Amino acid sequence: MSRRDTYTITASRSDDWWALTVSGPGLNRSYHTQVKRLEQAVEMARDLVATMLDVDALEIDADFDLTVADDDVATELEATLVTRLAATLVRQKAAEATQATAADLARRGYVHRDIGYLLGMSHQAVGKLLNETEKETAASADDVGTRSAALPFREMIDRLRMTRDAEALFKSYLLEVVAGDPAEHKLNRLRALGAQLRHGERRRLTDA
Repeated sequence: MSRRDTYTITASRSDDWWALTVSGPGLNRSYHTQVKRLEQAVEMARDLVATMLDVDALEIDADFDLTVADDDVATELEATLVTRLAATLVRQKAAEATQATAADLARRGYVHRDIGYLLGMSHQAVGKLLNETEKETAASADDVGTRSAALPFREMIDRLRMTRDAEALFKSYLLEVVAGDPAEHKLNRLRALGAQLRHGERRRLTDA
């Protein structure tokens, strides 16, 4: 499978506009254009590349990485995106641990109100979590035997162990994920990771 082409868009402020510098495969030099809002940058860059290559814009099957010309801003954005991703991962881990614990306590005979009291949540929320667990169990026949038995105590502790360093560890992991990317690709990679996580969260809420 051939690797997708990637074009780089470098944006810098120019009065009330964004000046864009576009470079990438097939272009013999960098080209310039401008947009009013950054959300228009990729579409404008795609049109520019299509014009320079003398093809229809719909034929441009490539990635467009956008970064800002100000290194200080780029560094601040990278740090913020990493922090937000780490927080999302921690939140997802906490949700998984809560669901696993609620299911285990229910299997041990605890009623919803007692589970809610122990986990610091409403009994209605407990009911929703347990319904979600039942749906997941029904959807995966191979998992039935595992889910029907109480989790070993040590495994439960491992699932629940959320130290104050967890976010820092996630940050370190995320930085390693993008470490091999050129500087101009990092922000796009982090934004894409964030979009994937948010999509997963939305699916989880929709399926619940």
